[in-house]
Formats: sequence, C-alpha cells, structure tokens
Amino acid sequence: MKNKILAGFLAMVLVGSNLAGCGSKDSSEDGKTKGTTISIECGFSGTQLEEFQKIVNSFTEKTGTKVQIITDGSDYEATMKTKMASNDLPDIWITHGWSVMRYSEYLMPLQDEEWYDKIDESILGAITDEEGKIYVLPVTEAVTGFMYNKDVMEKAGVDVTSIRTWEDFGEALGTIKAQLPEVTPLYMSCNKSGVNSYLLENIWPSLWTNEDVKDNQAEALKDGSFDWGKTKEVFEMLADWQESGYFNVDAVTAGATDAQQALGHGECGFLTFTTEYITSALTYNPEANLGVMPVPSSSEDGKSYFGVGEGNGGCFGIYKDTKHEKECKEFLDFMAEPENAKNLAEKVDGGIPALSDTVLETAYVQNAFKEAQEHWEGDLTYDNFFDRVYLPSGMWDVMGNAMTLFFDGNNCRNNIDGAVELIETNYKDLMQ
Repeated sequence: MKNKILAGFLAMVLVGSNLAGCGSKDSSEDGKTKGTTISIECGFSGTQLEEFQKIVNSFTEKTGTKVQIITDGSDYEATMKTKMASNDLPDIWITHGWSVMRYSEYLMPLQDEEWYDKIDESILGAITDEEGKIYVLPVTEAVTGFMYNKDVMEKAGVDVTSIRTWEDFGEALGTIKAQLPEVTPLYMSCNKSGVNSYLLENIWPSLWTNEDVKDNQAEALKDGSFDWGKTKEVFEMLADWQESGYFNVDAVTAGATDAQQALGHGECGFLTFTTEYITSALTYNPEANLGVMPVPSSSEDGKSYFGVGEGNGGCFGIYKDTKHEKECKEFLDFMAEPENAKNLAEKVDGGIPALSDTVLETAYVQNAFKEAQEHWEGDLTYDNFFDRVYLPSGMWDVMGNAMTLFFDGNNCRNNIDGAVELIETNYKDLMQ
C-alpha cells in the first residue's frame, strides 16, 4: 500500500451513476441539492467498491447530491501523492492512516463538527495534531497485532494469554510445531499482501519506540541518526524461527487470500496484520474461532502493544479548497450516522468502529479486541502505527521488499545483511 511517488499518468476508474461535471450547482428542491456532484477518491475494488457504492447511492437518494467515486485499485497511495504534488485533489478522500502526517495541509479542520464527541478516545491521539485539530471523520479504526486461531491453540496446548515477551512467543511457535506438525505456526505472505511488512511493523516498536522501552530510539528515528545495525537482532530472531520451521515454505509467493484462508481454516496458528483480516478469514470459514493478541514486549517488565490508527478504508477528509464544502460536510454527517457507519465497518472496511454509537450486527472483531484488552489489562500500551510516525514516507514497500529478500532461498540467515542494507539505504535517501 505504501509506495514511493510514481510519476506520470495513472489510469483512473470512474465509478458512479450519472457522472456530471463537478463544478455545476443548481437550485434546491425538497431540501435536496440539484445538479451538484462531489468527488470521492478511495482505493476500493471488487466487493468493497460495490458495497461502498450502495452507501453512496443512499446518500444521493437522501440529499440529491451526486457522487463521483474515483478509485485506483493498483496504487492508491502513489496516486494521492501525485495529486498532492499537482494540487489536483478530489473533494473528499480516504486518508488511510495519514490525515495528520501527510494530508493535514490539504484538508479542512473538522474538530467543530457535531460527530466529534462520538470519536472513541483510543484513536483521538492518532488523528489530532499539536494544535488540537483533526482533519478526518474516523468511521473505523485499524488495530494491528497477532491474530490467532483459537482451536489451533487449544489443540496445541498454548495459552495465548500467558504470552508476554518475544521469548514466550517463540516458545508458543515451537509448541505448535511440535504438537501440530501439519500447521504453520506463523504464516507469512510476501506477495504484496502487507503481511510481511506488518511483522517488522509490530516487532520494531516493542524494541525501539514504545513508551516503556528503556533505550528508546524514537527521536533518533525521527532525526535520521538511528543506527540500522540494531535491526540485525530482529532478523536473527526471524532466522532462528525459519530454521525451526515456524514459517510456511511458500512465504515469498503466498498471497493475501492464502494467508486469510490459512487463518480461517486452522492451517496456521498466528498471522500478523490488522484485525480486518479476521473479517476476511471468516468469509472463508464462518465457523472459525479467532482472536487477536497484542504484540509481545522485548522485556519481562515491559508492556504488550497494540498499534491503533485510522481505518484503511473508513476515514474521510475534505479538501480545504473544495467548492462544495456544504455538500462534503453533509456526506461526512451521513457517514457518521450509526446505520451507515455500521454498513461501512461491516461490509467495506472490516475495521473496528471508531464512533461510540456504532453498533454492529456481527461484532466479532470488536469483541475479539475487547477480549484482548481485558486479558492484557494493566499490561498494554498503545501508539500510532510505527511506520507512519517514525519512517520517512512510511517506507512500506521498502519493508516488504526487505522481507521478500530475507525469505528468498532456503537460508534466511544468509540474507540478513542484504535486508538490513536495503532498509538503511532507503531510510537515509528518504531522510535527505
């Protein structure tokens, strides 16, 4: 998802009914604005896009405002970077985690909107700038950790709630391997699924930036002085796991659906991503018994960690120079209504509701997160996603490419230096 800026023309797929020009604006009738079209940019495709279109159609029926959905399923982030560079932006776009750190200078402040008081406290820190302003309606929040199949854990005799450190986690992987040799302890997917990047995304803060880390490297990462030699210990741990047979052998070629199916069908014990993958896994096996656990600490006296940020497909910002402020705010008000927020969370985004009055019919993911919070109560710390705060431009693809390089061939240990060098080189280039 997170790529470097792409130059040149990117093809757009325009979706929607009766697409008219965005500039016209006629009179109102029965409270509905006639002849107005607003544009909304997103990264949806397939079923997600179809379900979002249904919600948008309901908005048009209610208000009379037409909506032009612009989507580029191949590379949404690069598309938005190109549009920022040319200042050619839609009226509304999905901020996918970057409302403050990347988009705030282009977005309209929204802290005075009526729905502000409904925002859950768990996400406020991630979407509020130093002046107390927010630039996004967060219909959903994304939570990253380790998802797991409860039936696998029960069969293997692993008590997930007792896992507090990386040593504990490694022992749990070993137990699964010994008791259930047909099951992959920790499933990896390096085929641009994001699973591989999320493994680093979750390990790094537990070592370097969480509030309880003694040798905290947060400022060094931000100012460019961080010593990337420190990451060798991470890859050494992963090499130990690979040599112990804890990863699937097709880690480089497996795709997102492979990972989701493995979790849902009990073919793996753990999978790291955001909790939206629980929703995806349940589509392959509705009877799956799944949970989520926080990221372990690097020390016995440290805290477990959940990364919490904007939902990748459920947060909307308004272009500060839009000619249709009234209609755009009406759309955000519409999305903040409980029924529409519920539909977006359940059918489109798969994230956890970020508005207090959103009640899901199937609160599976929400309940799994609450269950984890209860089990780890008093032993939890929260922060925004690591890459969004501490890495220039997120470096998402760099992380993924480093992991693909690491897993290439039969001996991951031989690839450690190359993976570290790839990350360090790109980090230093982007910091300039």
